[in-house]
Amino acid sequence: VLTIFRKLLHSFRARILFLCFSSCLFIIIYRYVVSLSCAKIIPLQEIPHNLVPAISNLKGATEDKQLCDIMPMLINGSWPIPNVNIKDLYLENLAIQSNVKPGGSWKPSTCVSQHHVAIVVCYRDRESQLNTFLAHMHPFLQFQHLSYQIFIIEQTYQRPFNRAKLFNIGFNEAEKISPFHCYVFHDVDLLPLNIHNIYGCTKLPRHLSANIDIFDYKVPYDWIFGGAISILKSQFLSVNGFSNKFYGWGGEDDDFFNRVTHNGTTICRFEPEISKYIMLSHKKEVPNEDRYYYLTTGGRRFESDGLNSLKYTVKKIELKPLYTRIEVDL
Repeated sequence: VLTIFRKLLHSFRARILFLCFSSCLFIIIYRYVVSLSCAKIIPLQEIPHNLVPAISNLKGATEDKQLCDIMPMLINGSWPIPNVNIKDLYLENLAIQSNVKPGGSWKPSTCVSQHHVAIVVCYRDRESQLNTFLAHMHPFLQFQHLSYQIFIIEQTYQRPFNRAKLFNIGFNEAEKISPFHCYVFHDVDLLPLNIHNIYGCTKLPRHLSANIDIFDYKVPYDWIFGGAISILKSQFLSVNGFSNKFYGWGGEDDDFFNRVTHNGTTICRFEPEISKYIMLSHKKEVPNEDRYYYLTTGGRRFESDGLNSLKYTVKKIELKPLYTRIEVDL
């Protein structure tokens, strides 16, 4: 009996080791294959040909008001970073001087913008970063002649932070306000450094913040798809938005990459010099202990977990001078 038990135990251990080895090998091969083809790099001169304008905006052009230029005329594209100690008075003056409407919407007055974009930012308890973000982004977006509105989706303290679900909520609420054709999903602690990084949508879903200072301006892994991304409304609907399962830090951006690419679609990035960002310093979030489980099983839930299963309660909507604040319970 003891001999039989030892053989069974040995066989069981062998199977476990084989399964672990097979799983690791599969992940390595999968990531290698993905890394060969997951991101198309778009050089500066090809950017205008890859941008997708809003058809409704194109129809608004007249002899008196032509379409705005797509690309800003700057040689190196570098954009200054504002002082990190932004005061409320500065932001109030910024709203007045740049003619931002209550709720954080703006469009050029001298030409018709080719892009109608919702900037959706997930947020909780980072006021200093939010002030810096607003001071940086409004002039940046206006220089690109975009028609845009900034939405700050603020989660209450009842549950751990759920970045992906907040993005779904932002999309859902923005759709009630205006027919945006393009969505930018953005972390509040990231600031773009190059004005040629157009905050419109491209033919392929785009990873905007590919080259961040904390990673020495290098892409840490080729299938990374977090930080700041842009995606057409039609594309976002086709993948059922983000997963709602990822409470706490990590995993939701890789899951979204899997959603976008599982039908053979690739993502794109602008060339590294254009995709540079700085990250504002902040305390590290608490990791999601279940993130690996939800990530590895995500493919089963693409059609059932996302926009079509979204549940939340809006506590308050405020039209601030530079943004629309939407406070929600999850």
